[in-house]
Amino acid sequence: MKLVFSRKGFDSSAGGFPSPIIDGKPISLPIPYPSSNVSYQHLNLGKIVRDLTGRKLGDKDLCHNDPDLEMGAFGQVSSAQSHLHNQNIGSGDLFLFFGWFREAEIVDCNYRYKSDAIDHHRIFGWMFIDQKFNVGSETEEFRRKFTKYANHPHATGKWGPNNTIYLAPKTFSLFGEYTIRGFGNFSVSKRTLLTNENATSKRFWSVPDWLDPAKGGCIPSYHDERSYIDGLLKTAGRGQEFVCHPRQNNKFKEWLLDLFSEEINNLNQT
Repeated sequence: MKLVFSRKGFDSSAGGFPSPIIDGKPISLPIPYPSSNVSYQHLNLGKIVRDLTGRKLGDKDLCHNDPDLEMGAFGQVSSAQSHLHNQNIGSGDLFLFFGWFREAEIVDCNYRYKSDAIDHHRIFGWMFIDQKFNVGSETEEFRRKFTKYANHPHATGKWGPNNTIYLAPKTFSLFGEYTIRGFGNFSVSKRTLLTNENATSKRFWSVPDWLDPAKGGCIPSYHDERSYIDGLLKTAGRGQEFVCHPRQNNKFKEWLLDLFSEEINNLNQT
């Protein structure tokens, strides 16, 4: 299994503000996208976006709702998709979606960031890959064949020749031991926090053994050994898809089972 840390949601250039954590739930805000046919209001995010951006964005602004973790679909194109293709990402691999977050609250019926909250990177969702389709510009054909995903943003509009849509399975057998959902959202916990709690920047991540080359671990794409500083990984400022080829199977398995422990426990209780 290859793992992709996939950067999504608001960033400094697209949106300009962190996505909020509200009542322990990370809410990844889709980036503004004028070519879309979906607004923040359609996603019930209009007031959150309006309040937190100081009305720089609002209900009627259009956005790119991707990944769609309600139906388990994710699209990619251009250089980011070329990178995924070159890394041979496909069936059985895992996207871990992360973004820029900060805790927020409701005061006097308005959303605002907590004054003492710290900006950080956090994993907010996951999607295992079942199928991968090179849709290109033939979006109409894709919509006709896969009506369930007809409203996905990469299934509408005009896209480049390597426009690709990844679809998740309904369930996934994790290491052949646990059946979990093929896609979903994480709640807030220390397990999903990437930024080191003592770091001066959100770009500095704590690294488990499987991601630490000093301990025999792998190095994510877009990085090299110089990216590791004082035991932390200084993540690349640009780039959407950081691909990992885990080497330490036991350490990786232990980390991933811990990450999905709440999901595993919830399914075992049903």
